[in-house]
Amino acid sequence: MEKRLSAALVASAGGFLRNPIRRDHVTCAVCTTPIEERYSLCFPCKQHRLHIGTADIVAPVTYAVALQQSGYIMRGYKARPRVDAHYRLVGMLTVLALSKHGACAGMIAGCPVTHWASIPSLPARPGEHPFHRIVSGSAPGVEVKLSAAVRPSDARAVSANHFTAGVTLPPRSHVLLLDDTWARGGHAQSAALSLRRAGAERVSTLVAARWIKRNYADNARFLDGLPDYDPDVCPWTGGTCPT
Repeated sequence: MEKRLSAALVASAGGFLRNPIRRDHVTCAVCTTPIEERYSLCFPCKQHRLHIGTADIVAPVTYAVALQQSGYIMRGYKARPRVDAHYRLVGMLTVLALSKHGACAGMIAGCPVTHWASIPSLPARPGEHPFHRIVSGSAPGVEVKLSAAVRPSDARAVSANHFTAGVTLPPRSHVLLLDDTWARGGHAQSAALSLRRAGAERVSTLVAARWIKRNYADNARFLDGLPDYDPDVCPWTGGTCPT
């Protein structure tokens, strides 16, 4: 099953998807966006560090490039009406990442994943988020359902008040937090803070796509130097899976 899914994903999208790179002073140590050589973090991730309790580790599965096919897919899969071909691709990408690498977060943390949560739209919208529908049958552990604020004062800011877990998690809980797209990371880190408030000891965030703009800084050269997508590359390490 996993081999067939890998082959199908590579055949349909391997030519334009790219694995995120983890390289000191080349990409952000948190979100894998390209950075200037003198830095270790991008500016948003550096600002997130001012908040105690953000995610222990963040792992994007691929880059989504604005105004290119990978970017169109991440927008089209949840458009209204949705683009079914894009929905299938995001589904394959995410389910395969969970199958191959969902347990890697537990290996890195030294404690297995016990719970999972997906990030709803902010502000809150009626109905099930399409990404929740994708991950609900494949994520490991027990679901922690997050509720989004209806009228957040600043949806882009990082705040534990943007989401509510609605449960008290048991000791040594390790939550795998799942999101579709990371642009500046405010939603994901706000959700991580809300899970900490609920009692999570560890929060590992798996993101389907790290949003990137080709025409910003030296991103075009960076993207052109990346190899085609390989499902076996671990998003948590940028190489082989932890053992």
